[in-house]
Amino acid sequence: MIAKTPSALLGPVLLTLAVLLPGCKKEPAVVAKDADAGEVAAKVAGAGVKFQPGAWSTQVKAIDIDMPGMPPEMVAGMKDAMGHARAERSCLTKEKAARPDGDFFGQADKSCRYKTFTMADGKIDGVLNCGHNGSTQTITLKGTYGSDHFTMDMDMTGSGPGGKQMRMHVATQSNRVGECTPQEKTQADADEKAAAI
Repeated sequence: MIAKTPSALLGPVLLTLAVLLPGCKKEPAVVAKDADAGEVAAKVAGAGVKFQPGAWSTQVKAIDIDMPGMPPEMVAGMKDAMGHARAERSCLTKEKAARPDGDFFGQADKSCRYKTFTMADGKIDGVLNCGHNGSTQTITLKGTYGSDHFTMDMDMTGSGPGGKQMRMHVATQSNRVGECTPQEKTQADADEKAAAI
């Protein structure tokens, strides 16, 4: 079984979101195959993709959840918890925007690799494979982006209880909503320093 809780299921979603922060409209194409998050980060940085620093609000909503073999009350709880768009606000500092690294792109999750990743002309397509406790999860992503927004649809499939196939469709939307507050900037700086240790 890959995941039992909504937060565990969001891990790959958040990994994917980290890669999808918007860049400029006319940057060179970023293409990667069989790459980890750090390699994708290097390609994005090498292509000169510039991220707009500031405060971002990201909403994640599960559109459909299908988990055969899982107790109905658990599925109902997940649908209730993830079926409502949840907004999270984050601060992208000027420093991090100027030099995104592997941690920025979710490198901490060593169990995931991009089978394919393409980011060009305002469109993103990719396939991400993750392994968790002997199970695999495949995430197909398609989206659009601009300098101050992005949208993404993610279809996740994987093995569930008893080897049964699980499926989830998640939609995300993120917008730059202004400048970071002093508290958000302080927290973002502290997070950067902690990641560097």
